[in-house]
Amino acid sequence: MYGYYGGYCYSYGYYYDSLVSGVRYESSGQAGVQTGVTGEESVGGPGSFRYVEGDTVSFSLGDTVLGESEAQERVTPFDLAGLEETAVGNCEVDGPLPDGDGQFRVLVNLAVLLQSLDTDGDAANGIDISSGVAELFDGVDIDVSQAWEAFQSDVDLQTVLEEARNGGLLPDTRVLRDRVDALRALYEGIGLCPQPSDV
Repeated sequence: MYGYYGGYCYSYGYYYDSLVSGVRYESSGQAGVQTGVTGEESVGGPGSFRYVEGDTVSFSLGDTVLGESEAQERVTPFDLAGLEETAVGNCEVDGPLPDGDGQFRVLVNLAVLLQSLDTDGDAANGIDISSGVAELFDGVDIDVSQAWEAFQSDVDLQTVLEEARNGGLLPDTRVLRDRVDALRALYEGIGLCPQPSDV
């Protein structure tokens, strides 16, 4: 899908972990800077963002930076982590998961974070992060490259989850998603490992 912005032809890209809506984006390049929230109705549907060819696009929740990538039609946590799309731990994620690789840490932590904040908790039907949850990240800078043990016990992250539960923005039972489950959902969501019924 295409349109015009400031005399430039722009395209719609989509942020996938399955389609992710509710994340702030900033697309910058020859046409200047465009900002918005993925999945806005005025853009191109769930997970969408606007960009001009050659742009760099960055994603964030409040003051927590999720990463940046070359803007393209499809951007995933693999792109933000600087990794090739390959199923580490295989599709069933029953192999060992490295925690010493900073890029892989980013991949895992992004998948866990986004899926944990999904309004209905079902990543298979898309990830929708409400504006109320996103606002809880204002002034909060969580390091998504932390080792898993540090990330899951991060005080700021746990505080955001608690405030979201207490404010009725997420279910009372919502906790940080298990990283193995998050990776499986990510692999399926981006089509890296289709579900058996899709094969």
